[in-house]
Amino acid sequence: MLFSKKLNILQMEVKDLKDDEVYICILKNKKGKTIDDDEIEITGKELKYLFEMQGMKSGMIRYSNEHFYEVMRKKEEAPI
Repeated sequence: MLFSKKLNILQMEVKDLKDDEVYICILKNKKGKTIDDDEIEITGKELKYLFEMQGMKSGMIRYSNEHFYEVMRKKEEAPI
């Protein structure tokens, strides 16, 4: 059975992430608590690879058995 794999905050499916866009993520544990307050920048292509290798849980992309990336937003380009 196929079902939607939507990211919690962005409300979009992983397949809809753009490869060349940079996304801001927060590292969380398996209970959903933030591990580190520092934001992590990851490309859409890397997030898709992680999703293919590790899967998802609770709308977050699995990084390992204990850690997950919650995708918060796209990184905005700085004005020139």
